[in-house]
Amino acid sequence: MSALIIIAHIKNGVDISRQHKLPERILDIIEQHHGTTLVKYFYSEAVRRNGGQQDHSPVEESTFSYPGPRPQTKEAVIVMLADSCESACRTIVDPTPRRIEGLVGRIVQERLEEGQFDDSSMTLRELRTVEDSIAKSLISNYHGRIKYPEMKKDEKK
Repeated sequence: MSALIIIAHIKNGVDISRQHKLPERILDIIEQHHGTTLVKYFYSEAVRRNGGQQDHSPVEESTFSYPGPRPQTKEAVIVMLADSCESACRTIVDPTPRRIEGLVGRIVQERLEEGQFDDSSMTLRELRTVEDSIAKSLISNYHGRIKYPEMKKDEKK
């Protein structure tokens, strides 16, 4: 049920955008920004819960996949990657620059191998530029901060 709610955010976003009369190009990007990717957490959980039980049918990936279409434009590819990388980055326990770069690289590689960019005109060179830019933005956003010492009451004045 949770996967269906998450998948439905695409249709809901398109519906709300239509109500507000946003341009079709924006609606297209909203519709395409997850492509046909798998909602991995809920798919993995369903497989885990189903594992080893003879009386259950196999878990179908299509039940846990976004309906698409895959990104058709470079802009839709960029939004897909920015959205995926930003949300995944929030799960990193200690977001060091190296970990963030690794995460972004893995997400880009996964989407490339899944064929998510096949319907766009994005080149590998452009993809690398986007990857670097997203990584730098996330590193800037999640950089470590110095822990300031607490001041005693009499030092505050």
